[in-house]
Parts: sequence; structure tokens; C-alpha cells
Amino acid sequence: MPDIAPDWALPMREIMLHSACELQDALGALDREVPPELFNARNWKIAITLNPKSEADIVPGAGLTRRVPATAATRFSNWVVGGGNGVTLDMRGNRSGSVDFNFDSEKLILDRRLPCERETISYHALTKNLAVKDWLYRSVQATALAGSTIDNPKFTAQVVVKFNGSASYTYTFPAGTDLLTLGGYYQLDETLGIVFTKKPAVVAKYDLVTLPAGGQGFNRNQARPVSSTISILEDQQLSLQQIRQQLQNIRPVGQ
Repeated sequence: MPDIAPDWALPMREIMLHSACELQDALGALDREVPPELFNARNWKIAITLNPKSEADIVPGAGLTRRVPATAATRFSNWVVGGGNGVTLDMRGNRSGSVDFNFDSEKLILDRRLPCERETISYHALTKNLAVKDWLYRSVQATALAGSTIDNPKFTAQVVVKFNGSASYTYTFPAGTDLLTLGGYYQLDETLGIVFTKKPAVVAKYDLVTLPAGGQGFNRNQARPVSSTISILEDQQLSLQQIRQQLQNIRPVGQ
């Protein structure tokens, strides 16, 4: 079983900090430059999903050929154990994890404690420029041109690192040949997903009057006012959007 990607291959703190800083920069610029009726940068719930997966496959093989009889003869036969390079054994394993980080766009814009000016020595593709700002700007421009509205923007960045290796050994002698092979790969698949979900535009509030149970005998019920607030479950909407994005990112077997 391969291990989950170590910190040098998946620096979670640097990746999340960089993603939050890019989002803060993009949303802050849109909040200053774009009218709210076109894109309200403070009206979003944001979920960042980090999904690492490691996979390993080791394929050892062995085979042999023999000549019968081994001595010189006018008639002889060769027999082989195993097909191709011999008998092979395929051993595979994978491990994956997933974690969601939730943000409020308005709080993220106003947050001044993010150490966005810090530079780290960690080198990773997901800590470089993700182009989130460019993606949001182009989406808003397309909205303005088409006269439409933006609904649940999604963004995905994926990094796949794969190591392949193989080796073979052949020993030949008069009676036949011995074969040994070893092959396999180790793959790291790291996906960063960003999902936006709109906050509910209207929160409905209802003033209700209840009639609690009366007392003993024929005592009258006494009404009392009760206020009830009904709002859309944002967390459920966000979870559904994340599931939808993950289903869209599933790759067919063999890719």
C-alpha cells in the first residue's frame, strides 16, 4: 500500500494559503471595479477541496526455458514455463484523502491577517499561480457581454506525477534460459477544486402565534407570539456543488 503524499509532495499549508491569497486578491479587485448587480463579490460561500491520491503497481515476473535432451542430439524440443516473459504477479494499491476548506467571500476580502507576502522554499505546482483571478475576470466579462448572470463558478487544478521503471535479467546456458523481470510505477494525483455558491438573497421571516395546551378543566389556552426564520441551507448547496464537480473530474479507467 503506498503512503499518502508526504509534505514535500503535498504542502497543504502553502497550497491553502496561496489559494486563499489568490481568491482574496481576485475578489477584492472585483469588489472595487465591478458593480454589484453584475457580480457581487461579497455574496458567496467558497469551498476549496484538496484531494490527494497515491497509487502504486508492482509487477514481478519469472520464466524459464529448457532443452530436452540438453546434450547434442538430432532431435530435441524446447519447453517454456509462463507466457511471454514468464509468470507474472500484479500487485496494486492506492490511498486517497479529501478535505474541504470553507470561506465566506466577504470575510475573506476584509481579512488582513493572511500572510500573503510570505515566500516559502517549497516548490509545488499548486503553490504557483493558479490563474483564479483571470478566470473570474473573464467569467464576469462574458456575463456582461451576454447579459446573463453567474451561477456557481467552479475551478479545478490538477497535478499528476508518475514514475515508471522496469528491469529484466536473462541467464542463458546450454540447457535453456532463465528469465526474471520487474516492472511497476508510482503515481501521485493531486486535485485542487474551488466551488462558489451564492448566499440566499432573501431570508424569510414569519411571525406565528401558537396555542399551547390549556390547563385543567375548562381553562382557556393562552396565545403567545413566536418568530420563526426560514433560510436556505447553504452548506447542503455547497456540498452538492462539490459532489457535482468531483463527478465531472472523474477520469475513465486507464487514463
